[in-house]
Amino acid sequence: MENRSLGLLLVSTGTIFLILTLTLHIAGLLYSVILGSSILLNVLGSGILMKFIADQKLANL
Repeated sequence: MENRSLGLLLVSTGTIFLILTLTLHIAGLLYSVILGSSILLNVLGSGILMKFIADQKLANL
């Protein structure tokens, strides 16, 4: 899988989890797990996308 696709998939999944935490009325451990996974997926996806952009800039030099 290409890095761009993987990064976009992770960010999209993290965003979906974030929307779930805002719309569902859950509390406790499940809320923490969903919110934590949302943060983790968004950070990982953003990092992969930034690395992809940096590699593309270096390839175009």
